[in-house]
Amino acid sequence: MTYIDRCNINLILIRYADVLLMFAEAENEVNGPTQAAYDAINAVRGRARGNDATVLPDLKGLSQDQFREAVRKERRMELAGEGLRYFDILRWKTAEVVMNGPVYGMDYIETSTGTKKTIIVETRKFDKNKNYLWPIPESELRLNPNLAGHQNPGY
Repeated sequence: MTYIDRCNINLILIRYADVLLMFAEAENEVNGPTQAAYDAINAVRGRARGNDATVLPDLKGLSQDQFREAVRKERRMELAGEGLRYFDILRWKTAEVVMNGPVYGMDYIETSTGTKKTIIVETRKFDKNKNYLWPIPESELRLNPNLAGHQNPGY
């Protein structure tokens, strides 16, 4: 018996806002921005920001591409810090754009010159020909002879 089985804490596995945003995204991809998709994203936006029209601009009349961007922006804001963004950008095939380049850290003032400097923590390199798929574990390749020679590209 694990600690989780013995405790009275209800763990959140998936949030309703995530379900609504997944639905809005899928509905838009299949049928374009329908009323059901608008209702789903507006339920999330209304809960987070209230239903004030000045704070919550109307999304009606957007094209499929514009609505797609609105859903992506809403996912980024609503689900920030929940560990889902990486999987979103993999699914959207935008990782080669957003995952390439420097990752900036803090700004500081260099005392000798008085100039503002920014620390570059790392420089990311996302290879679109390799990094959208993970390697099949070596142990699985050994267990299943049908997988011989079928490793994902780049590994």
